[in-house]
Amino acid sequence: MDKITRKDWKYIFFDADDTLWDNEEHFREAKAKFAEKLSSYADKDDILDRLREKQEINFPVWGYGAKTLLIGMMDTTVEICGGQTAGMLYQEIKQIIHELAYHRFSIIDGVEDVLEQLGSRYLLGVATKGDLTEQLTKYRKSGLERFFHHIEVMQNKCAEDYLSLVRKLDVAPQDIIMVGNAIKSDIAPVVEIGGTAIHIPYRLSWEHEMMEMPVSDRIIEIKSIKELPGILL
Repeated sequence: MDKITRKDWKYIFFDADDTLWDNEEHFREAKAKFAEKLSSYADKDDILDRLREKQEINFPVWGYGAKTLLIGMMDTTVEICGGQTAGMLYQEIKQIIHELAYHRFSIIDGVEDVLEQLGSRYLLGVATKGDLTEQLTKYRKSGLERFFHHIEVMQNKCAEDYLSLVRKLDVAPQDIIMVGNAIKSDIAPVVEIGGTAIHIPYRLSWEHEMMEMPVSDRIIEIKSIKELPGILL
């Protein structure tokens, strides 16, 4: 796509999960293992639908991440299997979450080179959401810390969270770009407060994050993170 004309943004923020590194595929694998584990008690699709319902109920209380998935799995197991059976399955379900927490870590192709190039002109930050400990652990494990000036782990990644972020850094919303894969969390709220957003779709989409793309001349859509230097430098 054509280069964009403005070059004086102060910050470029990057979503973490599924923008800098792979994430959703590992959560899907964990959910599939869970559905297989309970498949003798209920249909797999029904298990996953119930798990999805439990997670939506638990998000406002427990936030996002592996911990909330574990709680949702246990709530679903109790509902489907009953208390005694659920207790017997607890360690096996906990092992699924343990494997999720220690999955093979994969940086998305091109990320390091792009950050190296953009860091020569802009301040770079990470804006993510989820469990604080879980997200900071992934951030440090990624080896990408050297590129970033700031990391923010938000509760919901809504407009209010982004406004809090720009106030903290003493910049205007118009001075930031947000790069991410989730329209609901990375694109819509940033445009709502007056910032610019760059959407890079990931090959898998979490159903919780799905929404229609807003109409705005401050949204840029590209296919790969590798395209960023070509439009921002």
